[in-house]
Amino acid sequence: MNILTIGKPAMNVYLPLEEFPEEGDVFTITGKNESLGNVSAVSACLLAKWGIRPYMTGVIGQDAYGEKIRNTFSEYKVNTKFIETNFESGTTTNYFILDTKNGKTTRILFNNPRVNLERYKYDFVPDIAILDGTDIDGDMAFTNNYKEKTSIFYARNATSENVEMSKKCTWVIGTENFAIGMTKYNITEGSTEEYVNLYQKLVDIGGRSNYIIILNNHKILYCEDSKVKMLPEMKINVADNSSFDSIFVGSFTFCIAKGLNIDNAIKFANTAAAISMSRIGEEPGIPKLDEVVENSGLQDVIETAKPQATVDNSNVPGAKPDPDIIKNTVPETPQVNAFNQKPIDTSPQPVAEVNTPSTPVSAPTQQVVQQNSVQQTQPVQPQAPVQQSAPVQTQPSETTNIFDNPNNV
Repeated sequence: MNILTIGKPAMNVYLPLEEFPEEGDVFTITGKNESLGNVSAVSACLLAKWGIRPYMTGVIGQDAYGEKIRNTFSEYKVNTKFIETNFESGTTTNYFILDTKNGKTTRILFNNPRVNLERYKYDFVPDIAILDGTDIDGDMAFTNNYKEKTSIFYARNATSENVEMSKKCTWVIGTENFAIGMTKYNITEGSTEEYVNLYQKLVDIGGRSNYIIILNNHKILYCEDSKVKMLPEMKINVADNSSFDSIFVGSFTFCIAKGLNIDNAIKFANTAAAISMSRIGEEPGIPKLDEVVENSGLQDVIETAKPQATVDNSNVPGAKPDPDIIKNTVPETPQVNAFNQKPIDTSPQPVAEVNTPSTPVSAPTQQVVQQNSVQQTQPVQPQAPVQQSAPVQTQPSETTNIFDNPNNV
């Protein structure tokens, strides 16, 4: 299984504060955290840590941060021979103001649109690619050159390029801001009915129903078998919420590579992403595979085999690992209990049906149903393109109306 990740690796700089600053405030801090960031780069490290050695391609600068990023990839044994060096622009650097009281981050993300990949040919055929939107030229090249291959696109916001790219990819994992920007549908009350309507509009505009939306409250909205489902958030001790999206994308890709169905893949990815928020940083937040398996309840469908030995890529052109830094094993983050209590049941909840060509439109059920565990797993296949259709009708069931129950919203 050849997996390619495309995007600009970044160095994340975390500035911990005990309260969020106001304009004109002056703070003195005695320490800061620096670690690898951005979705494609973190996903590559996660896959390598879990036993799948991916290829990483992107642009970094010829500077100290660029060298630190190369060393991090070498620790995880990510194949970096397709990484390019830009000698005129520095390595992408993101700044995070971390509120230590609640773990929320205010992010200043930098992306130089003039610095992009110049080479798009590889000496292998990718089976799956992660595209994170930070190098849109590289993303476009992949979808043009490998139309039949599986692509997983992360959409942070609804720029014209991201909207166009989302229509070309197999899977789109987008933020709530992306979904609202793409559909121009405003969420006012945050009700389940509004989110169902939001998803229906995504399907109408995007032409396919394989969108996965990470809501601001870390609930997951997606569609399986023409049913819109919402996965509840997990209750955890949050130290830093910035890692959720990157870990979710990487974990979901791992599940697709392993042939899990969408329900199990999203449940597993959601568990991994939740655990990551108990640590500071994106790359340092990557959990152990067996830790995720144990807390997801998917022991029967995930093999917990140790990562296989891989060949050191220290001799790959352009990779210059520091012998004093590189270790013989994948770096491990100390395992801590991220949960306030025993992990809650996070089974997906069907909330409505979405109009698709293969499914007649009918009154969608509003009854919350616990998803049965799946004994056999089949590779996920992209669904057929969706034609324009009327918005979902949300008539309540006679037994239980979830819109009358605030606990399910």
